[in-house]
Amino acid sequence: MFAKSILISFLFLCLSIPSFGTQYWPTIVWKKSSPQLQGFDPKSMNEMFQFIQKRKFPIDSIVVVKNGYLIGEFYADNNNEETISNIYSVTKSFTSALIGIAIDKGHIKSENQTLGSIFSKNKAIKSDPKLKDIRVHHLLTMTSGLKTRDNHLSNYSGVFSLRNSKNWVDHILSLGTEKKPGEIYNYSNGGSHILAAIVAEITRVPVEKYAERHLFSHIGINNYKWEKDPQGINHGYSNLELSARDMAKLGMLYLNKGQWDEKQIISSSWIEKSLKTHSYPNKGRFNPFKLYPYNGYGYQWWNSETAWKADLSYRKAWGMGNNTAEHPEYFLALGYEGQYVFILPRHNMVVVFKSQFGKARDILIPKALVEEFLLN
Repeated sequence: MFAKSILISFLFLCLSIPSFGTQYWPTIVWKKSSPQLQGFDPKSMNEMFQFIQKRKFPIDSIVVVKNGYLIGEFYADNNNEETISNIYSVTKSFTSALIGIAIDKGHIKSENQTLGSIFSKNKAIKSDPKLKDIRVHHLLTMTSGLKTRDNHLSNYSGVFSLRNSKNWVDHILSLGTEKKPGEIYNYSNGGSHILAAIVAEITRVPVEKYAERHLFSHIGINNYKWEKDPQGINHGYSNLELSARDMAKLGMLYLNKGQWDEKQIISSSWIEKSLKTHSYPNKGRFNPFKLYPYNGYGYQWWNSETAWKADLSYRKAWGMGNNTAEHPEYFLALGYEGQYVFILPRHNMVVVFKSQFGKARDILIPKALVEEFLLN
């Protein structure tokens, strides 16, 4: 018996299921299909699930979607398709989507709008002119220059001080800047929270209500929790709780260029900008202990290239092969301990992982699994 009870399900429907390439929308219910009917080899997915059991990887949930159909799921322990849990920094990609919607609707002028024009009455901005020139674009691409020091390179010390503050927006802005906006990439949880605060400030609607009205309701997300700061602003950087299936819905929306059931929920131009590489986290960084896991960053989304191809060098230790085949670029939302939404455009697939990896390097295991088993 394995330490974890594993539920693995391959999903089959009768022959009436539309074949390869047909699309529907899982707003209310997911349609299930056999992998074969969607042009996918079920053996590779079955081997991946068995490998995860054998290695006892702390993976709670996996959802595999191809051509819009649910072709495989994996759940460990007491997790199931309705289990919601913290998706950590995958929250950032949802926040980015709300910024895009707010721009599409004219609530935010553009991603070039400055903090000075948005928070014109903020005391910190008034007293520090460097802050006023930070643009929404800088926050989206982690190039704001804010002195938040709240990522793994700073042992997340800034996150703890943020959570102990009485006014999060004031606290983040009071830290000032350490670099000129646009000059260098520096992952900033505080910067992502400012993005949520921008949505609340400009629309005068609570972030989660704005999300329900313009995003969640359209793609069928209704079971969630989302933590708020002392001013009632939902955390823009983390702490949204969702099921793995609902995480996959965001991936499907982006895979389909913002369209859902004949409605354009987010403009295709915003999707394109979001997934395009705007900043380079590891540019000029040579210390292996001071690297980010991935090399390219869009609007709160990453691309598929890892730092120094680190995942390839680790795969033997993880019990995998060394699949060095070059894959077309794909995109991902990434959260602490290995929460993932993979968007694989060339394969018309979305793959979601919810994990509890303790070691920093092990958060790359889901990427290795995708490439070794699903893209091999």
